[in-house]
Amino acid sequence: MIELNDPQLVERDLVLTPMGVLRDTGGPVPAGGDGTEPLAGRVRVGGPHAVRLTPEELAADPELARYAKDQAALYDHYLVRLAITFATGPRAPRLEFAHVGITLSSTGWAPQPVVHSMDPLRLTDEVRSQRSWRLGPQLALLGAEASLGELGRTRDFTTHQPLVQAMDLGSARPAWEFRRTEATELTGSYPLGLVVRCGAGTVTELSCTVTAGVKPGGPLRRYRRELPDPLRLEAVL
Repeated sequence: MIELNDPQLVERDLVLTPMGVLRDTGGPVPAGGDGTEPLAGRVRVGGPHAVRLTPEELAADPELARYAKDQAALYDHYLVRLAITFATGPRAPRLEFAHVGITLSSTGWAPQPVVHSMDPLRLTDEVRSQRSWRLGPQLALLGAEASLGELGRTRDFTTHQPLVQAMDLGSARPAWEFRRTEATELTGSYPLGLVVRCGAGTVTELSCTVTAGVKPGGPLRRYRRELPDPLRLEAVL
């Protein structure tokens, strides 16, 4: 086990474009064709930042250093870190979900880049609930409309609702899904990390897209923004 110092991630505010509108290229973001305004001031992203995991970088852990050395002829490995922050406002609609998607692409020879590991893989909230069962004629299960005279039973149970869930580990298009739960709103900062495995000596680009959804008193509205300037993963000798 080895711990690497956290980088000073430069945080940026994202202005997310309503889905269906052409991706922003850095200038003013137009309103959606139906009058929907862009989603601003709600999502900030720090990073991404990458460190190449060489045997020298991992020297504090001999086992990890030996693994990196054994793999060096085939693969380069990079630790990529980023952070996402969900902000709230006094009148802002709450965030229902967010999606942080990563795309890896390489111009080099096979093997193609993949995500070797991700953190977090899953964060959950414990939610306590009650469920009632009622039995009517011929042992039929009845719903909430059943009368009090029917035979019934109430059971307490606990569920673990996913707040953060990693998706598509081992692929070139991994992602993290965020969803508010009965216990927790989507607020605050979440550090994210992944280890990318690339073909040795190749150049890999990592791009990041953030999607979010709100319900401002009506149907769910979705917004999206791709971070400019993909992160370049390249072994500099």
